[in-house]
Amino acid sequence: MAQGNPGPYGRLFGRIPAQAGVREHTTVEIRSSIGANYDSVLLLPEGSPTDIPLDGGITGGGTAVLGISHRSSMFLANVSGGASRGQYFTQPSSYGNTLYFANAQVSSTLTTRFDVYATAGYNHSPYYEFFTDFGRQPVDPNLNVDPTVLPFSPYATVMLENETVDGKVGLTGKITKTSSIGVSGYKRQTRFANQPDDDLTYTGYDATWTWQLSRDLGVHAGYGRHFVDVRGPDRRDYEGASIDAGVDYNKAFSIARRTTLRFNTATSVVKYPGVNSEFRVNGGVSLSKSFRRTWQASAAFNRATSFVPGFFEPLYTDSVGASLGGMFSRRVQFSTGISAARGESAFSDTTGFSTYSASATLSFAIFKNMSAYTSYATYWYEVPPNAITLTVPGTMARQIVSVGINLYVPVYEKVRQGQ
Repeated sequence: MAQGNPGPYGRLFGRIPAQAGVREHTTVEIRSSIGANYDSVLLLPEGSPTDIPLDGGITGGGTAVLGISHRSSMFLANVSGGASRGQYFTQPSSYGNTLYFANAQVSSTLTTRFDVYATAGYNHSPYYEFFTDFGRQPVDPNLNVDPTVLPFSPYATVMLENETVDGKVGLTGKITKTSSIGVSGYKRQTRFANQPDDDLTYTGYDATWTWQLSRDLGVHAGYGRHFVDVRGPDRRDYEGASIDAGVDYNKAFSIARRTTLRFNTATSVVKYPGVNSEFRVNGGVSLSKSFRRTWQASAAFNRATSFVPGFFEPLYTDSVGASLGGMFSRRVQFSTGISAARGESAFSDTTGFSTYSASATLSFAIFKNMSAYTSYATYWYEVPPNAITLTVPGTMARQIVSVGINLYVPVYEKVRQGQ
């Protein structure tokens, strides 16, 4: 959320000022939060009997994140990591859990024609949430509550210890001033500590050619392969291909100032031994409008093919969302968003997958490096019987009201102006 002059509290709210003419910029910062929440659904510890009803109650938690960033004309690196600790005040006894996470992103310009990049991530979580892969991928991440910012997750479905490791590397080469070819390879693995039969490994590679016809219009063509390995007594291994030829459009309308329309198209082909291949046209469209100095409204629709840990088959999903956010004053920031998604199994055509979510957060700067917040989040989902291998409730509706404090600590910053 860059802007020309975010004011004295801009960095506290994550609004980075525009930095024209800056040659190199290095920052080290710590962001943390602590809060108390009322949760209408308190999840029980892993291994608890499934027939115990889930009641509402009070939770508390804290999050701390260390971020390191370096940017120059030839090199970009971002590294972050932290932990989130939650305490559930349940009867007859309370319990706590901890989430750990780390992420890294590096990109570099090797020559005038070649760029390379790599990303890696690690997440160790005490709970399972399929909303990360089903229903949340459409639009703007600001549509939904980010558990790395606030010390709770309204999307947790059941207490189930798991960890996810993922990585991706890619190389882009310029053919002409307006066209380029990119190749990449990736791998993602999710492992469950106490249910290893549900482990999932997702690997693949792709290559894409792009041609920018104008500033706002481009075309692309690509091909990729991916392989899904699911453990268990009855192995359900999948392989798929994407033959992607489409249009990319990013136009700021002159009839409506600071309004941008974007859309893209894609395809997917999923194969399963003994079953015919499934073909689907995917893609998305989004519309955003900036107004006043800090406000933005957006809406988007997306079609995707997802491989979600715990589900028997790949999912075809349709997602829609809208968001609104900005600053009422230099001290007060507001954001809100809604999203909804539905899905069906790729091969058995099982339907009944649905999720709905909404969230709103209001923050007030107390000092330059401290703000108070209040937030509300609601989430509802439904999965059909026998569609998921994990023991989770078929439906769940939860609401969370939270209040707390956010802290921003700038540890180090160095700016080098361009020549």
